Amino acid sequence: MEGFDEEELRHTARLWRVLLDRFLGELEPTWAGGPTLVDRVEQHLGVNPLTLPVVTERWAPHEHADVQLALERWLETTGGAVEIVGTPHHARRHQTFAEMLQFARRDVGFVVGPPDWVHVPVSPDGTHPCVSFGVFLVAGIPPLAILLRGPDPQTGNPFVQVEIVTADADIARRLVSELRRLAIELSPVRGQIVTLAPPDRPGGSPIAFLRRPRLAREQLVLPDEALTAVERQVLQVAALRDRLRDAAQHLKRGLLLYGPPGTGKTHTVRYLLGQLEGVTAVVLSGVALHQVSAASELAKRHQPSVVILEDVDLVAGDRSFGPPGSNPLLFEVLNQLDGLGDDVDVVFILTTNRVEVLERALAERPGRVDEAVEIGAPDAAGRDRLLRLYGAGTGIGDLNLTGTVEKTEGLTATFLRELTRRAVIAAVLARPDETPIRLQQGDLETALAQLLSSRAHLTRALLCQDRGITEPPGPYIEHGMQGGFAAFSRHHHGFASPGIDPMDEDAEPAPIPPGWEDDD
Repeated sequence: MEGFDEEELRHTARLWRVLLDRFLGELEPTWAGGPTLVDRVEQHLGVNPLTLPVVTERWAPHEHADVQLALERWLETTGGAVEIVGTPHHARRHQTFAEMLQFARRDVGFVVGPPDWVHVPVSPDGTHPCVSFGVFLVAGIPPLAILLRGPDPQTGNPFVQVEIVTADADIARRLVSELRRLAIELSPVRGQIVTLAPPDRPGGSPIAFLRRPRLAREQLVLPDEALTAVERQVLQVAALRDRLRDAAQHLKRGLLLYGPPGTGKTHTVRYLLGQLEGVTAVVLSGVALHQVSAASELAKRHQPSVVILEDVDLVAGDRSFGPPGSNPLLFEVLNQLDGLGDDVDVVFILTTNRVEVLERALAERPGRVDEAVEIGAPDAAGRDRLLRLYGAGTGIGDLNLTGTVEKTEGLTATFLRELTRRAVIAAVLARPDETPIRLQQGDLETALAQLLSSRAHLTRALLCQDRGITEPPGPYIEHGMQGGFAAFSRHHHGFASPGIDPMDEDAEPAPIPPGWEDDD
């Protein structure tokens, strides 16, 4: 370059290089208070890690505990020394393992620190500590560096991810295969009841474990015909699975429970789950219905299993009401019902308040729904049983319930439960010093009058119990739908007591889908 001394330029460049190296840590990697991550990994591997292959594998966000348990079991089996390290650098969750090792050469913020941990649910009452970001430095021939990171949707990573750096890529691939196998074998989901949340759920875990309901058959107020159909499709087939397989008969089946809100569809499901001890169940409700694909995969992986889709009409409205492809979630539901194959031992139980809006393909095609059972308003005998059940311990059985039963014709179990509750409140207000509280005829009559009065119109509407209201109003009514159910059994005027369990008063609450424990 004309006008510049070549030697002076080289000297100035060397000075800038020294300054940059000091600032970025190349020459003094320990000046920020400790060794850099890349130095620690290189020391462990005995070679520059940037020259080694990286094998990466991903799992679903709800499989975090599965992967952690699998890795722990593998480490126990190998018996090699292991150290878990992390880094406090803010970019650790935004970069791949290879990128971190590359940038750690220049960024002294990538110092070695403790790993990040999180407690992940593994039962209704228990959690397991899982590494959410940490590098396992495993001794061996060859040594391995395994980065385990948990799901972090806020940074665009919804997966559980393992990245393995070692001199032998085949060893890394075999390790991934073994972790896959162990994650299924050791999964805490097997034999339990779980629900899934959207992967971008702020805070908490994407999976929650529910307590298995404990309901005696006598607590299910359901006509014999309807109860027999439900038990045959779910419980009896489960009991005969081996004989059915020997006869080359498929075990995948679908059950649809339909009827107005508050009649006990969810309570019926809870009774079935209580009878299926040791069977894996996935319950989806509300926004969690978007997790139907993940739920189906869990069910297939942990057979025998049950998939519960609550209020499926929210996503299975008839496609004819919108443009093609307007309901992709419906397509996913149908694909999962069809795609598992007939050789799986999986039961799909769907509930709906509005059967007439269901997609014809969902409701009419055998293999998707094999049987539909209507859970309707209770008859007189059922209303009498429900009142005695809800009022157990209050002396309601000593009262004359004939008039109350007659006046509540066409009303559902939810209405009767609220009626009993209001009668107890009326008794407490009228006789505050009475212990224990005992219902009198006037208490029941007062509560019934309140609920049936014109001022209670909105309350009855909210309970979907107002006279003449059999379902919530909506734009998706399709007349003539009833003919579509000729292909499979129907049971009319069934009813069930909604979500109460007087035999389980001491049970601690568990995280459950909204309304699942309290029925419809």
